[in-house]
Amino acid sequence: MVLQVEDLRVGFSVQGKELLAVRGVSFDVKEGETVGIVGESGCGKSAAVQAMLKLTPANRISGKVLFEGEDLLKKSNAELRAVRGRKIGMVFQDPMTSLNPTMKIGNQIREGLLYHRIASRKESKEKALELLKVVGVTEPELRLEQYPHQLSGGMRQRVLIAIALACNPKLVIADEPTTALDVTVQAQILDLLKKMQSHFQTSLLLITHDLSVVASVCDRVLVMYAGKIVEQGTVEEVLLDPKHPYTQMLLRSLPHLDRPRSEPLLAIEGSPPNLLILPKGCPFRPRCPFASDICKEEPPAGNSTANWAACWKVV
Repeated sequence: MVLQVEDLRVGFSVQGKELLAVRGVSFDVKEGETVGIVGESGCGKSAAVQAMLKLTPANRISGKVLFEGEDLLKKSNAELRAVRGRKIGMVFQDPMTSLNPTMKIGNQIREGLLYHRIASRKESKEKALELLKVVGVTEPELRLEQYPHQLSGGMRQRVLIAIALACNPKLVIADEPTTALDVTVQAQILDLLKKMQSHFQTSLLLITHDLSVVASVCDRVLVMYAGKIVEQGTVEEVLLDPKHPYTQMLLRSLPHLDRPRSEPLLAIEGSPPNLLILPKGCPFRPRCPFASDICKEEPPAGNSTANWAACWKVV
């Protein structure tokens, strides 16, 4: 097992109160596996993965994050710097804000190699050029000497993937890596992630709000809502036979080629709950067409099976 997350809780101070953005999340990532975390904006996906590496300004992070058997939450910032980039690579959502606008592309790829003392200065230049070729950047020799603003959005995202893979990490976390890209480039980046995972033999944790992305890339999927995992299982189990009403409604809101153009998309009515004043019972109850009296009293729990949904309807 590469990663084991147990009862992760992440709290932020808001208006003098604690907002618990992640509420007892547990999951694991096996070696060579791709796991997707999906859900609407604000459901806690990014907060969870950023908290694992202490990349968030949260005032409380608790639980266990076991990476290769060691709890990352117990490590100091200095100890974590030896893990970030070296053993766990990160691909952020917006490459324009993730890349340093004042540094040439080649130097940004070399930075991790030099910091972790994986390569000499001469070797790092050769490695940076090799990585740009591997991730499919055109005219790699030229790009090494260019700045981020001189590259297209798709090329910048490829550079971020090259940086994440530079030190040959055991795990890569990709946080909404295709959101800012058009559909054609998005497909290219997803295909690249799959190829890179196979080439570098790494595990991948993919954060997205797009179930079609999950279907094309992932082995297993975790569905999050209001800071908790409400359903999990293999991609085939969850997408072909969803158990939780939230997952079912997410799937129904996707556009389909066989749907008549005159037929509107099915939107999920309402909004995710305010985490400062969570309703009693199931947090999805106000938006759920199947809610019953028991849903008002207490939230349902998951179970120990590989494919489960936290819903009284399927308990």
